[in-house]
Amino acid sequence: MKEITTLEAAIAPYRQQLREHSLYQSLGSLGDVKTFMEQHVYAVWDFMSLLKSLQQQLSCVQVPWTPPAHPSLSRFINEIVLGEESDIDVNGRAISHYDMYLEAMKEVGANTKPIQDFLEKIASGKKIDVLLLETPLEAATKEFLSFTFETIASGAPHKVAAAFTFGREDLIPDMFIEIVGKAAKKNETTYPKFMYYLHRHIEIDGGEHGPLSLQMVSELCGNSAQKWKEAQEIAVRALQVRIGLWDSIEQKMAAGVSV
Repeated sequence: MKEITTLEAAIAPYRQQLREHSLYQSLGSLGDVKTFMEQHVYAVWDFMSLLKSLQQQLSCVQVPWTPPAHPSLSRFINEIVLGEESDIDVNGRAISHYDMYLEAMKEVGANTKPIQDFLEKIASGKKIDVLLLETPLEAATKEFLSFTFETIASGAPHKVAAAFTFGREDLIPDMFIEIVGKAAKKNETTYPKFMYYLHRHIEIDGGEHGPLSLQMVSELCGNSAQKWKEAQEIAVRALQVRIGLWDSIEQKMAAGVSV
């Protein structure tokens, strides 16, 4: 479909900037991984809000039930929700990928208290926009989260789908496996929960999910030039805030700062 080709051409420079980001060369130690995870965990968490927003919009979660308008997309989203919200951990226990990531953070000694405090406030009813004003997060992290929830608040499935499809990374797991593997040998220890999470991330995000995500954007934009324009704008912005997040994490790593 030519609209997808046009969109991908428009975001290609940002994708290349993300792929070639100097953060990847800076990640060289377990300490760097800890610093990375303590900020990146917010992106792991807010991914689920994008996903659940799409589930609400593309499948029926209301009673009485009515058939979804896009059954193939409903199936796709529900499959991703199954894998992300209730995967199986290294011990065969049902767990979300967010909680799996949190356990991996604890395993390597990263600080999980800030994100846990953040989610406790969400659970108590604190509004996300108010919480972002009150919480002492890095500016880039706040911008990243603000973009996510502003996109969700638009109520436009094609915009949420564009952020979901084009705004997430796929380079980190392979790098982490190499770094954590080296750290394990150096420290004569193992990190089974972390390694399992990384391998599951690669396994679940690979295969047919990429093409199906593109199909989702295409189906939701249809023949609307305006929707395609908006999807492109969202895709560009999603990559820009991701690059900003990477810049911020790299600066913290260089300064030896942990949350």
